[in-house]
Amino acid sequence: MVEQVQIIDLENAAYLPKGRCIKGMLAGNDNWRSPEAHFKGELNKPTDVLSFGVVCIYAMLGRVIFGPDEDFRKHQTQGALPAFIRLQRQVSYFGDSDGIKGLLKHIADDEISCQVLRMLWDERSEEHIPYKLFSEWPEVVDPTFKDLIQRLTNLDPTKRATACQALEHPWFYD
Repeated sequence: MVEQVQIIDLENAAYLPKGRCIKGMLAGNDNWRSPEAHFKGELNKPTDVLSFGVVCIYAMLGRVIFGPDEDFRKHQTQGALPAFIRLQRQVSYFGDSDGIKGLLKHIADDEISCQVLRMLWDERSEEHIPYKLFSEWPEVVDPTFKDLIQRLTNLDPTKRATACQALEHPWFYD
């Protein structure tokens, strides 16, 4: 049994004292980046929690869900920007109206980012957007895993599970 684990990705690293954040930089790897990081909003511990949730999906399903797959390349050849493809997937996989409202508050000082987020939210059900909510993915059959991921990937950074809450989740006890 694993007793202690530390996960690290030093692509971009900084120590943040309690209550502090980074803002205005495009931090982290595109494939694991949180929505607030794509919008260059405030980055702190909840940002890492969402990225950890995406890594958990990769570990369990073997899929880099924001990575450049066939669908990604199709949208890119049609003129979609890679960041918008990833953001559309985030909104479509993990979005709900409360999460969108919370993320809008988080990036509220950037009206263009708010407009982009509203557009992605409004378009999530369009025919050309093939993405489904994570909770509806047929390949994810473990309800405990679904619950964990939904807690880690809430689009509202203030509503995401903390690292301690995540480690106390029943999925880690199976």
